[in-house]
Amino acid sequence: MTIEPQPQGQLFRNLGVAIAFGVSTLMMSTPTLAEVPEQTRIDDLLGNSSELLIRRSGRRESVQIGTVLQRVRDALLTVPPNNARAMLRFLSASGEDLNFYVQTNPHPEASIYYFPCQVQGGDYLIGWGLASNADRGCETGLQVTRGGSTGAIVPSEPMALATKELAQVPVRQIFYCVAADSSGSHGLATSTTSDPCGEAIAQCAASGGDCNITSTGFWWSSEPELQASLICEDGTVQTVAGSGDTLEGDLTTLVAAAQAANCSAQVYRSDDVVIVPATDAAVQAEGSDEILVQTRSTDAGLQVDVLKGAVNVLAAGEDDPAMLQQGERYSHNNASGQVTTFDREAALTSVDMEVLCAFASNSADRLRVDACQEGLGIDTSAGIPVAFCNREQASGGQEGDRRFVQMSASQGEIKLDYEMFDVPDRLQIFQDGVQILDTGFLSGRDSLTLPLTGTSGRLEVVVTGNAAIATTEWNYLLTCP
Repeated sequence: MTIEPQPQGQLFRNLGVAIAFGVSTLMMSTPTLAEVPEQTRIDDLLGNSSELLIRRSGRRESVQIGTVLQRVRDALLTVPPNNARAMLRFLSASGEDLNFYVQTNPHPEASIYYFPCQVQGGDYLIGWGLASNADRGCETGLQVTRGGSTGAIVPSEPMALATKELAQVPVRQIFYCVAADSSGSHGLATSTTSDPCGEAIAQCAASGGDCNITSTGFWWSSEPELQASLICEDGTVQTVAGSGDTLEGDLTTLVAAAQAANCSAQVYRSDDVVIVPATDAAVQAEGSDEILVQTRSTDAGLQVDVLKGAVNVLAAGEDDPAMLQQGERYSHNNASGQVTTFDREAALTSVDMEVLCAFASNSADRLRVDACQEGLGIDTSAGIPVAFCNREQASGGQEGDRRFVQMSASQGEIKLDYEMFDVPDRLQIFQDGVQILDTGFLSGRDSLTLPLTGTSGRLEVVVTGNAAIATTEWNYLLTCP
Protein backbone atom coordinates (compact mmCIF):
# COMPACT_ATOMS: atom_id res chain seq x y z
CA MET A 1 0.00 0.00 0.00
CA THR A 2 1.25 3.50 -0.80
CA ILE A 3 0.26 6.40 1.42
CA GLU A 4 0.42 9.86 -0.08
CA PRO A 5 1.87 12.91 1.79
CA GLN A 6 0.98 13.28 5.47
CA PRO A 7 -2.17 15.29 6.27
CA GLN A 8 -2.00 18.79 7.63
CA GLY A 9 -4.82 17.92 10.01
CA GLN A 10 -6.20 14.91 11.86
CA LEU A 11 -9.64 13.39 11.29
CA PHE A 12 -11.57 12.40 14.39
CA ARG A 13 -12.39 8.69 14.51
CA ASN A 14 -15.40 9.41 16.72
CA LEU A 15 -17.39 11.52 14.28
CA GLY A 16 -20.33 12.31 16.56
CA VAL A 17 -21.80 15.71 15.81
CA ALA A 18 -18.52 17.56 15.99
CA ILE A 19 -16.90 19.15 12.94
CA ALA A 20 -13.44 17.89 12.08
CA PHE A 21 -11.36 19.29 9.22
CA GLY A 22 -8.39 17.55 7.65
CA VAL A 23 -6.35 18.05 4.49
CA SER A 24 -4.51 15.30 2.62
CA THR A 25 -3.42 14.50 -0.93
CA LEU A 26 -5.01 11.94 -3.24
CA MET A 27 -3.06 10.27 -6.04
CA MET A 28 -5.61 10.75 -8.81
CA SER A 29 -5.77 11.85 -12.43
CA THR A 30 -6.51 15.48 -13.17
CA PRO A 31 -8.94 15.63 -16.09
CA THR A 32 -10.11 18.98 -17.37
CA LEU A 33 -13.46 18.19 -15.82
CA ALA A 34 -14.68 15.05 -14.09
CA GLU A 35 -17.60 13.45 -15.91
CA VAL A 36 -20.76 12.76 -13.94
CA PRO A 37 -22.73 10.24 -16.04
CA GLU A 38 -25.93 11.56 -17.57
CA GLN A 39 -27.23 8.03 -18.18
CA THR A 40 -26.59 4.49 -17.02
CA ARG A 41 -27.67 1.85 -19.55
CA ILE A 42 -28.38 -1.82 -18.89
CA ASP A 43 -26.07 -3.15 -21.60
CA ASP A 44 -26.67 -6.88 -21.07
CA LEU A 45 -28.32 -9.38 -18.72
CA LEU A 46 -27.67 -12.98 -17.69
CA GLY A 47 -30.08 -15.05 -15.62
CA ASN A 48 -33.63 -14.48 -14.43
CA SER A 49 -34.36 -10.79 -15.07
CA SER A 50 -37.18 -10.89 -12.48
CA GLU A 51 -34.40 -10.80 -9.86
CA LEU A 52 -33.55 -7.28 -11.04
CA LEU A 53 -35.82 -4.24 -10.64
CA ILE A 54 -35.61 -0.54 -11.45
CA ARG A 55 -36.86 1.90 -8.82
CA ARG A 56 -37.99 5.32 -10.08
CA SER A 57 -39.58 7.84 -7.70
CA GLY A 58 -40.67 5.05 -5.36
CA ARG A 59 -42.15 2.87 -8.15
CA ARG A 60 -40.67 -0.41 -9.33
CA GLU A 61 -40.27 -1.44 -12.95
CA SER A 62 -39.02 -4.56 -14.71
CA VAL A 63 -35.57 -4.57 -16.27
CA GLN A 64 -34.62 -5.32 -19.85
CA ILE A 65 -31.58 -4.78 -22.04
CA GLY A 66 -31.45 -1.11 -23.00
CA THR A 67 -33.21 0.17 -19.85
CA VAL A 68 -31.77 3.58 -18.86
CA LEU A 69 -31.33 5.20 -15.45
CA GLN A 70 -30.90 8.97 -15.55
CA ARG A 71 -32.38 10.69 -12.49
CA VAL A 72 -30.89 11.18 -9.04
CA ARG A 73 -33.55 8.94 -7.50
CA ASP A 74 -33.18 6.09 -10.02
CA ALA A 75 -31.80 2.80 -8.68
CA LEU A 76 -31.26 -0.82 -9.76
CA LEU A 77 -32.27 -3.41 -7.15
CA THR A 78 -31.03 -6.99 -7.08
CA VAL A 79 -33.53 -9.36 -5.46
CA PRO A 80 -32.72 -12.71 -3.72
CA PRO A 81 -32.00 -15.44 -4.66
CA ASN A 82 -30.03 -12.93 -6.71
CA ASN A 83 -28.38 -15.14 -9.32
CA ALA A 84 -29.01 -12.70 -12.16
CA ARG A 85 -26.27 -10.42 -13.47
CA ALA A 86 -26.36 -7.07 -15.25
CA MET A 87 -23.72 -5.06 -17.11
CA LEU A 88 -24.06 -1.29 -16.61
CA ARG A 89 -22.48 1.14 -19.08
CA PHE A 90 -22.21 4.87 -18.41
CA LEU A 91 -22.91 7.61 -20.95
CA SER A 92 -22.37 11.36 -21.27
CA ALA A 93 -25.07 13.86 -22.21
CA SER A 94 -24.15 13.33 -25.88
CA GLY A 95 -24.39 9.54 -25.55
CA GLU A 96 -20.64 8.94 -25.55
CA ASP A 97 -19.33 5.98 -23.56
CA LEU A 98 -17.57 7.17 -20.40
CA ASN A 99 -14.84 4.52 -20.17
CA PHE A 100 -16.42 3.03 -17.02
CA TYR A 101 -18.60 0.00 -16.29
CA VAL A 102 -20.17 -1.89 -13.37
CA GLN A 103 -21.25 -5.55 -13.30
CA THR A 104 -23.60 -6.94 -10.64
CA ASN A 105 -22.72 -10.42 -9.35
CA PRO A 106 -24.71 -13.00 -7.35
CA HIS A 107 -24.81 -12.41 -3.59
CA PRO A 108 -26.98 -13.93 -0.84
CA GLU A 109 -28.34 -10.52 0.12
CA ALA A 110 -30.12 -7.92 -1.96
CA SER A 111 -28.20 -4.86 -3.14
CA ILE A 112 -28.79 -1.48 -4.75
CA TYR A 113 -27.01 0.55 -7.42
CA TYR A 114 -27.91 4.23 -7.00
CA PHE A 115 -27.55 6.48 -10.04
CA PRO A 116 -24.98 7.74 -10.78
CA CYS A 117 -22.04 6.70 -8.56
CA GLN A 118 -23.02 4.59 -5.54
CA VAL A 119 -23.54 0.90 -4.78
CA GLN A 120 -24.86 -0.64 -1.56
CA GLY A 121 -24.20 -4.22 -0.49
CA GLY A 122 -23.84 -7.09 -2.91
CA ASP A 123 -20.88 -8.02 -5.11
CA TYR A 124 -19.69 -5.86 -8.02
CA LEU A 125 -16.97 -5.76 -10.66
CA ILE A 126 -16.00 -2.15 -11.43
CA GLY A 127 -13.78 -1.06 -14.31
CA TRP A 128 -12.20 2.15 -15.60
CA GLY A 129 -9.99 2.74 -18.62
CA LEU A 130 -7.08 5.18 -18.64
CA ALA A 131 -7.89 8.86 -18.16
CA SER A 132 -5.70 9.73 -21.15
CA ASN A 133 -7.85 7.61 -23.48
CA ALA A 134 -11.27 9.16 -22.81
CA ASP A 135 -13.41 10.98 -20.26
CA ARG A 136 -14.27 8.65 -17.37
CA GLY A 137 -17.52 8.29 -15.50
CA CYS A 138 -17.44 8.62 -11.70
CA GLU A 139 -13.88 9.93 -12.03
CA THR A 140 -14.00 11.48 -8.56
CA GLY A 141 -15.18 8.33 -6.88
CA LEU A 142 -17.64 5.46 -6.63
CA GLN A 143 -19.16 5.19 -3.17
CA VAL A 144 -19.52 1.66 -1.78
CA THR A 145 -21.90 1.20 1.16
CA ARG A 146 -22.11 -1.93 3.28
CA GLY A 147 -25.35 -3.85 2.78
CA GLY A 148 -27.98 -4.78 5.33
CA SER A 149 -27.82 -8.02 7.29
CA THR A 150 -31.49 -8.93 7.18
CA GLY A 151 -31.53 -10.54 3.74
CA ALA A 152 -34.80 -8.76 3.06
CA ILE A 153 -36.17 -8.47 -0.45
CA VAL A 154 -35.21 -4.80 -0.49
CA PRO A 155 -31.80 -4.01 0.99
CA SER A 156 -32.03 -2.42 4.39
CA GLU A 157 -31.44 1.32 4.41
CA PRO A 158 -30.72 1.70 8.12
CA MET A 159 -29.69 5.29 7.69
CA ALA A 160 -33.29 6.10 6.78
CA LEU A 161 -34.84 4.55 9.86
CA ALA A 162 -35.14 6.74 12.94
CA THR A 163 -34.77 5.10 16.35
CA LYS A 164 -37.73 4.84 18.68
CA GLU A 165 -36.56 7.98 20.44
CA LEU A 166 -36.63 9.85 17.13
CA ALA A 167 -39.87 8.31 15.92
CA GLN A 168 -41.67 11.67 16.02
CA VAL A 169 -38.96 13.44 13.99
CA PRO A 170 -39.51 13.36 10.21
CA VAL A 171 -36.68 11.63 8.36
CA ARG A 172 -35.58 13.43 5.20
CA GLN A 173 -33.54 12.10 2.30
CA ILE A 174 -31.26 14.98 1.35
CA PHE A 175 -29.91 14.99 -2.20
CA TYR A 176 -26.85 17.13 -2.93
CA CYS A 177 -25.14 18.35 -6.08
CA VAL A 178 -21.80 20.12 -6.60
CA ALA A 179 -20.90 22.14 -9.69
CA ALA A 180 -17.45 23.54 -10.51
CA ASP A 181 -15.16 24.85 -13.22
CA SER A 182 -11.44 25.17 -13.93
CA SER A 183 -11.21 28.72 -12.53
CA GLY A 184 -12.15 27.72 -8.98
CA SER A 185 -15.84 28.65 -9.05
CA HIS A 186 -18.13 26.25 -7.16
CA GLY A 187 -21.77 25.76 -6.27
CA LEU A 188 -23.49 23.43 -3.80
CA ALA A 189 -27.23 22.83 -3.60
CA THR A 190 -29.41 20.38 -1.69
CA SER A 191 -33.04 19.33 -1.98
CA THR A 192 -35.41 16.82 -0.43
CA THR A 193 -37.97 16.98 -3.25
CA SER A 194 -36.24 17.61 -6.59
CA ASP A 195 -32.96 17.52 -8.51
CA PRO A 196 -30.64 20.16 -6.95
CA CYS A 197 -28.17 20.31 -9.84
CA GLY A 198 -29.79 23.24 -11.64
CA GLU A 199 -29.37 25.41 -8.56
CA ALA A 200 -25.77 24.24 -8.05
CA ILE A 201 -24.85 25.22 -11.61
CA ALA A 202 -26.57 28.60 -11.19
CA GLN A 203 -24.60 29.30 -7.99
CA CYS A 204 -21.34 28.40 -9.68
CA ALA A 205 -22.12 30.42 -12.81
CA ALA A 206 -22.94 33.47 -10.67
CA SER A 207 -19.22 33.64 -9.86
CA GLY A 208 -18.46 33.88 -13.56
CA GLY A 209 -17.67 30.23 -14.06
CA ASP A 210 -18.35 27.97 -17.04
CA CYS A 211 -19.66 25.28 -14.74
CA ASN A 212 -20.60 21.62 -14.94
CA ILE A 213 -21.79 19.04 -12.43
CA THR A 214 -18.92 17.25 -10.67
CA SER A 215 -20.76 15.09 -8.11
CA THR A 216 -24.17 14.11 -6.80
CA GLY A 217 -25.40 11.93 -3.94
CA PHE A 218 -27.57 11.85 -0.84
CA TRP A 219 -27.72 11.29 2.89
CA TRP A 220 -30.49 10.88 5.48
CA SER A 221 -31.23 13.51 8.12
CA SER A 222 -31.43 10.80 10.81
CA GLU A 223 -27.85 9.60 10.36
CA PRO A 224 -25.79 10.30 13.50
CA GLU A 225 -22.33 10.02 11.92
CA LEU A 226 -21.32 11.19 8.46
CA GLN A 227 -18.14 12.29 6.76
CA ALA A 228 -17.83 14.46 3.65
CA SER A 229 -14.71 14.88 1.53
CA LEU A 230 -14.12 17.64 -1.00
CA ILE A 231 -11.85 16.20 -3.71
CA CYS A 232 -10.22 18.72 -6.06
CA GLU A 233 -8.41 18.60 -9.37
CA ASP A 234 -4.99 19.09 -7.77
CA GLY A 235 -5.50 15.96 -5.65
CA THR A 236 -6.15 17.73 -2.35
CA VAL A 237 -8.82 16.23 -0.11
CA GLN A 238 -10.52 18.28 2.62
CA THR A 239 -12.82 16.50 5.04
CA VAL A 240 -15.56 17.48 7.46
CA ALA A 241 -17.55 15.28 9.84
CA GLY A 242 -21.01 15.76 11.31
CA SER A 243 -24.54 14.39 11.55
CA GLY A 244 -27.35 14.21 9.02
CA ASP A 245 -28.88 17.37 10.48
CA THR A 246 -25.67 19.41 10.52
CA LEU A 247 -23.75 18.19 7.48
CA GLU A 248 -25.41 20.55 5.00
CA GLY A 249 -24.04 23.62 6.76
CA ASP A 250 -20.65 22.01 7.26
CA LEU A 251 -20.37 20.99 3.61
CA THR A 252 -21.55 24.43 2.44
CA THR A 253 -18.73 26.02 4.43
CA LEU A 254 -16.23 23.55 2.98
CA VAL A 255 -17.27 24.23 -0.62
CA ALA A 256 -17.36 28.00 -0.11
CA ALA A 257 -13.79 27.92 1.20
CA ALA A 258 -12.45 25.79 -1.68
CA GLN A 259 -9.39 27.33 -3.32
CA ALA A 260 -8.66 24.63 -5.91
CA ALA A 261 -10.45 24.00 -9.22
CA ASN A 262 -12.99 21.38 -10.26
CA CYS A 263 -13.82 20.09 -6.79
CA SER A 264 -16.39 17.37 -6.12
CA ALA A 265 -17.91 16.05 -2.89
CA GLN A 266 -18.36 12.56 -1.45
CA VAL A 267 -20.58 11.92 1.60
CA TYR A 268 -20.00 8.62 3.36
CA ARG A 269 -20.50 6.69 6.59
CA SER A 270 -18.33 4.75 9.03
CA ASP A 271 -18.89 1.51 7.08
CA ASP A 272 -18.46 3.10 3.63
CA VAL A 273 -15.51 3.44 1.30
CA VAL A 274 -15.04 5.64 -1.75
CA ILE A 275 -13.00 4.20 -4.64
CA VAL A 276 -11.19 6.79 -6.78
CA PRO A 277 -9.15 5.85 -9.88
CA ALA A 278 -5.39 6.30 -9.44
CA THR A 279 -3.28 8.23 -11.93
CA ASP A 280 -2.50 6.68 -15.29
CA ALA A 281 1.16 6.53 -14.21
CA ALA A 282 0.26 4.51 -11.10
CA VAL A 283 -1.93 2.16 -13.16
CA GLN A 284 0.72 1.64 -15.83
CA ALA A 285 3.37 1.05 -13.15
CA GLU A 286 1.41 -2.14 -12.42
CA GLY A 287 1.83 -3.19 -16.05
CA SER A 288 -1.81 -2.40 -16.81
CA ASP A 289 -3.80 -0.11 -19.08
CA GLU A 290 -7.01 -0.48 -17.09
CA ILE A 291 -8.46 -0.57 -13.59
CA LEU A 292 -10.54 -3.53 -12.44
CA VAL A 293 -11.84 -3.78 -8.87
CA GLN A 294 -14.19 -6.25 -7.17
CA THR A 295 -16.19 -5.14 -4.12
CA ARG A 296 -18.27 -7.33 -1.84
CA SER A 297 -20.29 -6.82 1.29
CA THR A 298 -19.57 -9.43 3.99
CA ASP A 299 -20.65 -10.04 7.58
CA ALA A 300 -17.33 -8.52 8.66
CA GLY A 301 -17.65 -5.40 6.48
CA LEU A 302 -16.57 -4.33 2.98
CA GLN A 303 -13.84 -5.87 0.84
CA VAL A 304 -12.17 -4.10 -2.08
CA ASP A 305 -9.92 -6.29 -4.30
CA VAL A 306 -7.74 -4.70 -7.00
CA LEU A 307 -7.50 -7.16 -9.90
CA LYS A 308 -5.87 -4.73 -12.35
CA GLY A 309 -4.21 -1.34 -12.00
CA ALA A 310 -4.43 0.80 -8.86
CA VAL A 311 -7.03 2.82 -6.98
CA ASN A 312 -7.29 5.23 -4.06
CA VAL A 313 -9.58 4.34 -1.17
CA LEU A 314 -11.17 6.93 1.10
CA ALA A 315 -12.69 5.61 4.32
CA ALA A 316 -14.14 7.19 7.44
CA GLY A 317 -11.77 7.02 10.40
CA GLU A 318 -8.65 6.73 8.23
CA ASP A 319 -6.20 9.62 8.47
CA ASP A 320 -5.10 9.38 4.83
CA PRO A 321 -6.40 8.10 1.52
CA ALA A 322 -4.64 4.85 0.63
CA MET A 323 -3.49 3.77 -2.82
CA LEU A 324 -4.11 0.06 -3.36
CA GLN A 325 -2.05 -1.74 -5.95
CA GLN A 326 -2.77 -4.78 -8.07
CA GLY A 327 -3.24 -7.88 -5.92
CA GLU A 328 -4.10 -5.96 -2.73
CA ARG A 329 -7.31 -6.18 -0.70
CA TYR A 330 -8.71 -3.45 1.54
CA SER A 331 -11.03 -4.73 4.29
CA HIS A 332 -13.06 -2.07 6.08
CA ASN A 333 -15.36 -2.30 9.08
CA ASN A 334 -16.68 0.37 11.42
CA ALA A 335 -14.16 3.09 10.58
CA SER A 336 -11.07 0.88 10.51
CA GLY A 337 -9.29 -0.72 7.59
CA GLN A 338 -6.64 -3.33 6.84
CA VAL A 339 -4.62 -4.06 3.70
CA THR A 340 -3.78 -7.67 2.82
CA THR A 341 -3.29 -9.68 -0.38
CA PHE A 342 -5.68 -12.10 -2.10
CA ASP A 343 -5.53 -14.88 -4.71
CA ARG A 344 -5.51 -12.68 -7.80
CA GLU A 345 -5.12 -15.61 -10.23
CA ALA A 346 -8.26 -17.26 -8.85
CA ALA A 347 -10.15 -13.97 -9.15
CA LEU A 348 -9.08 -13.51 -12.78
CA THR A 349 -10.35 -17.00 -13.69
CA SER A 350 -13.58 -16.91 -11.66
CA VAL A 351 -17.11 -17.29 -13.02
CA ASP A 352 -17.60 -13.57 -12.31
CA MET A 353 -14.76 -12.84 -14.73
CA GLU A 354 -16.08 -15.32 -17.30
CA VAL A 355 -19.39 -13.46 -17.32
CA LEU A 356 -17.65 -10.08 -17.57
CA CYS A 357 -15.67 -11.34 -20.56
CA ALA A 358 -18.86 -12.63 -22.20
CA PHE A 359 -20.63 -9.30 -21.63
CA ALA A 360 -17.63 -7.43 -23.03
CA SER A 361 -17.36 -9.72 -26.08
CA ASN A 362 -21.06 -9.29 -26.87
CA SER A 363 -21.19 -5.53 -26.38
CA ALA A 364 -22.07 -3.49 -29.44
CA ASP A 365 -19.48 -0.97 -28.22
CA ARG A 366 -16.75 -3.65 -28.16
CA LEU A 367 -15.72 -3.18 -24.55
CA ARG A 368 -12.06 -4.10 -24.23
CA VAL A 369 -11.12 -5.79 -20.94
CA ASP A 370 -7.46 -6.80 -20.97
CA ALA A 371 -7.94 -8.82 -17.76
CA CYS A 372 -9.93 -11.32 -19.85
CA GLN A 373 -6.89 -12.02 -22.01
CA GLU A 374 -4.62 -12.35 -18.98
CA GLY A 375 -6.86 -14.62 -16.92
CA LEU A 376 -8.92 -16.56 -19.46
CA GLY A 377 -7.19 -16.05 -22.81
CA ILE A 378 -10.23 -14.21 -24.20
CA ASP A 379 -9.80 -11.21 -26.52
CA THR A 380 -12.99 -9.23 -25.90
CA SER A 381 -12.27 -6.87 -28.81
CA ALA A 382 -12.24 -9.70 -31.38
CA GLY A 383 -15.99 -9.48 -31.96
CA ILE A 384 -16.61 -13.18 -31.23
CA PRO A 385 -19.98 -13.37 -29.41
CA VAL A 386 -20.57 -15.72 -26.50
CA ALA A 387 -24.00 -17.33 -26.04
CA PHE A 388 -25.79 -17.17 -22.69
CA CYS A 389 -27.32 -20.36 -21.40
CA ASN A 390 -30.56 -18.85 -20.16
CA ARG A 391 -31.45 -17.82 -23.69
CA GLU A 392 -29.65 -20.53 -25.66
CA GLN A 393 -31.63 -22.42 -28.27
CA ALA A 394 -29.97 -23.91 -31.34
CA SER A 395 -31.01 -25.88 -34.41
CA GLY A 396 -29.39 -27.12 -37.58
CA GLY A 397 -28.69 -30.02 -39.86
CA GLN A 398 -25.85 -32.10 -41.27
CA GLU A 399 -23.25 -29.34 -40.68
CA GLY A 400 -23.65 -29.71 -36.92
CA ASP A 401 -22.69 -26.97 -34.47
CA ARG A 402 -20.08 -26.07 -31.85
CA ARG A 403 -20.44 -23.19 -29.42
CA PHE A 404 -19.43 -21.96 -25.99
CA VAL A 405 -22.25 -21.14 -23.62
CA GLN A 406 -21.82 -18.94 -20.54
CA MET A 407 -23.71 -19.70 -17.34
CA SER A 408 -24.13 -17.53 -14.25
CA ALA A 409 -22.78 -20.27 -11.95
CA SER A 410 -20.52 -23.32 -12.11
CA GLN A 411 -22.55 -25.47 -9.71
CA GLY A 412 -26.11 -26.77 -9.79
CA GLU A 413 -27.94 -28.47 -12.65
CA ILE A 414 -28.59 -27.85 -16.32
CA LYS A 415 -31.66 -29.06 -18.20
CA LEU A 416 -31.33 -30.18 -21.80
CA ASP A 417 -34.35 -30.61 -24.09
CA TYR A 418 -33.38 -32.02 -27.49
CA GLU A 419 -35.12 -33.24 -30.65
CA MET A 420 -33.18 -35.35 -33.18
CA PHE A 421 -36.25 -36.28 -35.28
CA ASP A 422 -35.95 -39.50 -37.35
CA VAL A 423 -32.28 -39.36 -38.37
CA PRO A 424 -29.69 -40.02 -35.62
CA ASP A 425 -27.42 -37.11 -34.59
CA ARG A 426 -25.01 -36.72 -31.66
CA LEU A 427 -24.79 -34.11 -28.87
CA GLN A 428 -21.89 -33.64 -26.43
CA ILE A 429 -21.41 -31.19 -23.52
CA PHE A 430 -18.07 -30.36 -21.87
CA GLN A 431 -17.29 -28.45 -18.64
CA ASP A 432 -13.69 -27.61 -17.73
CA GLY A 433 -12.69 -29.64 -20.78
CA VAL A 434 -14.31 -32.76 -19.30
CA GLN A 435 -17.17 -34.43 -21.14
CA ILE A 436 -20.30 -34.51 -18.97
CA LEU A 437 -22.70 -35.79 -21.67
CA ASP A 438 -22.44 -37.81 -24.86
CA THR A 439 -25.75 -38.92 -26.34
CA GLY A 440 -24.11 -40.93 -29.08
CA PHE A 441 -25.92 -40.98 -32.43
CA LEU A 442 -29.63 -41.28 -31.70
CA SER A 443 -33.00 -40.11 -32.96
CA GLY A 444 -36.12 -38.90 -31.18
CA ARG A 445 -36.55 -36.45 -28.33
CA ASP A 446 -35.74 -36.40 -24.62
CA SER A 447 -35.28 -34.14 -21.59
CA LEU A 448 -32.22 -34.61 -19.38
CA THR A 449 -31.07 -33.03 -16.12
CA LEU A 450 -27.30 -32.98 -15.63
CA PRO A 451 -25.39 -32.09 -12.43
CA LEU A 452 -22.51 -29.62 -12.66
CA THR A 453 -19.40 -30.22 -10.56
CA GLY A 454 -16.70 -28.18 -12.30
CA THR A 455 -15.22 -24.77 -11.53
CA SER A 456 -16.01 -23.03 -14.81
CA GLY A 457 -19.34 -21.50 -15.73
CA ARG A 458 -18.61 -21.94 -19.43
CA LEU A 459 -19.87 -25.00 -21.32
CA GLU A 460 -18.86 -26.27 -24.74
CA VAL A 461 -21.78 -27.77 -26.67
CA VAL A 462 -21.01 -29.84 -29.78
CA VAL A 463 -23.61 -31.28 -32.16
CA THR A 464 -22.42 -33.71 -34.85
CA GLY A 465 -24.85 -34.08 -37.73
CA ASN A 466 -25.41 -37.38 -39.49
CA ALA A 467 -22.80 -37.55 -42.25
CA ALA A 468 -24.72 -40.13 -44.26
CA ILE A 469 -28.09 -38.37 -44.55
CA ALA A 470 -28.08 -34.77 -45.80
CA THR A 471 -31.68 -34.08 -44.74
CA THR A 472 -31.03 -34.65 -41.03
CA GLU A 473 -32.37 -32.02 -38.59
CA TRP A 474 -31.92 -31.36 -34.87
CA ASN A 475 -32.58 -28.73 -32.20
CA TYR A 476 -31.97 -28.27 -28.49
CA LEU A 477 -32.74 -25.92 -25.61
CA LEU A 478 -30.47 -25.43 -22.58
CA THR A 479 -31.71 -24.12 -19.24
CA CYS A 480 -28.98 -23.33 -16.72
CA PRO A 481 -28.55 -22.11 -13.13
